Amino acid sequence: MFEQKAPGTMTDLAEIEQRVLAELEELWEENVFAMLNTIIDPTGAIEEVALLVEALRGLIERDYVVLGFESFSPREPEMLEKEASLDLASKLGDWLKFDRTDRNWTLSKGDIKKERIPVIYS
Repeated sequence: MFEQKAPGTMTDLAEIEQRVLAELEELWEENVFAMLNTIIDPTGAIEEVALLVEALRGLIERDYVVLGFESFSPREPEMLEKEASLDLASKLGDWLKFDRTDRNWTLSKGDIKKERIPVIYS
């Protein structure tokens, strides 16, 4: 698992979970791309995605969050049950790619403005 690292390097799992929850206090939902880019200083390291996935799995298991898909009119947001949320969390790596030009995590394929993307709900 992830452990505490030296300042300026990858953060520990408990801190990432707390950052996710803190972000969700202000907004009851956030897409996974914005969340990842907010809670860390993105470098493109695959460990960043793995840390988010592990944090989300822990939060889902403890019933703090669920995953789902963003709404687009006329569709409502789709909140998944616990097991489906865990399944989606395990597949988040397939949704994410690092954009080296903009230096952030984004949708791996398709148009982020047109696709129903994964969202974290508190």
